[in-house]
Amino acid sequence: MLSLLLFFCLTGKLHAQQTDLEKLPKTKEEFVASEKDFIATASWLENNRIDEQADKRKLAGAWVLAWLTNSPTVTIEIHAALIKPFEKNPELLLVYMAGYGRYCLENNYSTDKLKCNVAAMKAVLHCYGLGGDFKKDKNLTKLADADKEGKLEEWVREAMEAK
Repeated sequence: MLSLLLFFCLTGKLHAQQTDLEKLPKTKEEFVASEKDFIATASWLENNRIDEQADKRKLAGAWVLAWLTNSPTVTIEIHAALIKPFEKNPELLLVYMAGYGRYCLENNYSTDKLKCNVAAMKAVLHCYGLGGDFKKDKNLTKLADADKEGKLEEWVREAMEAK
């Protein structure tokens, strides 16, 4: 699934001009200095419909994925049960990862996996709520229902404990 996302993000036609999103830090100091850029880019991914500004979304997504892959300060743990709601809408996996990373950075490099995952799911649900070209998925509907019922944290905890 992750390789599918990487393919999705990197196969898009990227602009030849240099943009801030194309610059990837190399040292720990550069990563720390670029955290505000990561947070802004993650927020942009969460707050814009997936079917608008496709080129910018692909570029931003590729940068976020590369940033997370190489970051010495943020580590994401992905549980299969947590990403099941994204099987039919793999573009939401990137929003999940961005939301997870953003929460870590905004909360003093949080390593609380439950809180990070809840924040990531809230980012996904926010993006999903904006509308867009999403495929119907009963797992995504269950996730949205759990949030509406105030049971999102419980849903995430159970998914994290699933084998």
